[in-house]
Amino acid sequence: LGIELVDREKLQNLWLEKHSEIGRDIKPRKYQSAVIEDAINKIDKGKTKLLLEMATGLGKTYTAAYLLKKLINEKFYSNKIKVLFLAHRVDILLQSVTSFKNVMGIASYSYSACFAGSLPEDTDFIFGSLDTFYSRINTIDKFAFDIVIVDEAHHVPAKTYSSVINQINPTILLGLTATPWRNDNKSVLDFFGGTDGHIGRYNLAWAIKHRKLAFPKYKVFCDDLNENAKQILDKGLTLADIDKKLFINKKEKEIVNIITNDIKKQNITSPKGIVFCSSIEYMNYIIQFFPMGKAVMVHSQMSDATKRENIRLFREENYHYILACDLFNEGIDIPETNILVFLRFTRSKTVWLQQLGRGLRKTNTKDYVHVYDFIGSISRLKDINKIQEEIKNKPIDKNGIEKDDNKNIHHDCNINVNYNESAAEVLALLDEMEYRLSTKSNAMNLLRSYFNKNGKLPEFSALDTELVAIKLDQINTLFNSYLGYIKASLNISESSTLLSFSKQYCLDFIDIFKRKSGIIPNARTISISSRLDSLPLYTETEVRHILKELNIDPNKKDVSVPTDSKFLTTSKIFNKGEIVDYPKNRIIFNVSQEKSDILRKYHYIRSHKDFSGLTESEKNEIKSIYKSQFAFIRDLKKRGVK
Repeated sequence: LGIELVDREKLQNLWLEKHSEIGRDIKPRKYQSAVIEDAINKIDKGKTKLLLEMATGLGKTYTAAYLLKKLINEKFYSNKIKVLFLAHRVDILLQSVTSFKNVMGIASYSYSACFAGSLPEDTDFIFGSLDTFYSRINTIDKFAFDIVIVDEAHHVPAKTYSSVINQINPTILLGLTATPWRNDNKSVLDFFGGTDGHIGRYNLAWAIKHRKLAFPKYKVFCDDLNENAKQILDKGLTLADIDKKLFINKKEKEIVNIITNDIKKQNITSPKGIVFCSSIEYMNYIIQFFPMGKAVMVHSQMSDATKRENIRLFREENYHYILACDLFNEGIDIPETNILVFLRFTRSKTVWLQQLGRGLRKTNTKDYVHVYDFIGSISRLKDINKIQEEIKNKPIDKNGIEKDDNKNIHHDCNINVNYNESAAEVLALLDEMEYRLSTKSNAMNLLRSYFNKNGKLPEFSALDTELVAIKLDQINTLFNSYLGYIKASLNISESSTLLSFSKQYCLDFIDIFKRKSGIIPNARTISISSRLDSLPLYTETEVRHILKELNIDPNKKDVSVPTDSKFLTTSKIFNKGEIVDYPKNRIIFNVSQEKSDILRKYHYIRSHKDFSGLTESEKNEIKSIYKSQFAFIRDLKKRGVK
């Protein structure tokens, strides 16, 4: 009969948007027409799989319906066509039925929805639940459908989706998504014919730049920084580890105060905010800090009736906030939302963009959405910074300009993200890290190139002439030692035969040092004495590994150095290409034997700064003989030990 049943939420949306598309002749917008033309051209060239990328709010479903109508009229030449529209949520299915009826009309085609385990009806268009079709996968007729459209197509690489789609052999497969990537790195594009099948590409940056969505006024509130932030970033930990160590979480009461105070400051008279929480437990805890009677909750474990009632309270009553967990990521629209709050962090970029999209749909009374992001994560900071740059650099597309675009909006299309002090500091550190990573990569490529060309490593003593494109102090800054440089660049372990020369150098030095001083040097002495200018051959830690492998313990007396070791082939220790002359075993008049031994052992100390770098046990050993470090350094200078 052409009668649409409109539920309470749809009626509310129609009231907000001040128009209805039901029953009126609607036409595609310019960018949608461009997508349709591109798709037709690819199909003409033999493409049977396409992936349509459009940001939330740009009309993916309508575009798919327009495309289908054109295909039927120009390619299939028949109204007798079978179409399956797959989605994983019932509300998405029901919204999609309306969209297709509005475009295709109701006189020529029949429509049905299949979910909750029901059997598919014999209609031209079937809007099916993924779960229902998966439960009936063995009964699906492989050639039953001419066209299959998959909503939220980034889910396709998952087993349930891929199993259903692989069971069907349609003439055309069309995927719809706003976020064509996955956290598990499984390729969505490959499933839909590769990059040649990628159409649309009207992402969030494009939509904001061309004012198709409400403009986000984005504020980033980074948690307070750990005072050792720079050292933490330098350690090369995973992002998850860095997040745990870098940020000191704000108190929940402080977070809510920041939000409510800024809403007053911005003079938002009718706040309607979705607050995204990371868990139901956290949501139950933080709701107590919101103003009494102003916040409700929805989550996946609630009954449908309770969820509907709480959404109604938020939309129609005087509630300012709705706290959500595991909901509102896909398919649900509350157009009047003018505030988005991200509490804590989701590591999924897909989920973040989907949640952001919940507040970006425009209405006649809403051009902006205020975003409060309490991230506590480096990867989120990078994502925000990246999309800000992408919007800034996105060129204006002629297909993005419509005749009926609102010319009264004069805001700058380059999104302005306000960072609090902690967030700004982290961004500065990230810039420094990325510069260092770039420099590090260039340095590693330099050594790899030398090794591949010459089949050997550069001699340590001639490193500054063998690798002229990099300075020794740069290697020291980036890799801490020549040994570290080699291991990082060639991706080899410490047991590799390529590193046997380091064991050889170590044994040679110990042998010479013991013969001249009568004692075995510690790891620090060996490391410092191996320097070529500012660059050590190996760090103190790397020396300890070598000593352990050679079964040498400097703390034991009467340790014999394995002079017959396969590593011991030379007695030369290089420092600027010269053989190092170590202090001779002699006693200076007016210096006791104990002091003489200490002076020999710590002969490498050159200043008070070197002294402060000693371990506490080493300092205590010196202090047990010398009353002060000044006296110790004075005697070193008197003896002329260098």
